[in-house]
Amino acid sequence: MWSVWDVIRQLESRIRALEIENIELRRVVQEVQAKSKRPLRVKKLVYHVHTLHIEEMSGTLNIGLNGSLQEEEMEEIELEMHNQQD
Repeated sequence: MWSVWDVIRQLESRIRALEIENIELRRVVQEVQAKSKRPLRVKKLVYHVHTLHIEEMSGTLNIGLNGSLQEEEMEEIELEMHNQQD
C-alpha cells in the first residue's frame, strides 16, 4: 500500500526530472534560433519588371528589399551592387 509520503517523493522526483528536461529543451531551442538567424547576403538582384504582364492588380506590389535590414546592411548591399556594375 502506498503511503502519502511515498507519493509525494515520487511526485517530487518527477518534477525534478521535468525541470531538467525543460532546461535542456530551452537550451536546444536557443541553439536552433541562434543558427537560424544567419545574416542575409545578397550578391546580385535582377528585376525584370518589364516582362510582367498584369491584367488586374489590387493591393500593394512591393518590389525591392522588404526585409528587416538595418540601415548599415542596406548601405552595404547598395555598395556591393554598385561595385558589381562598375
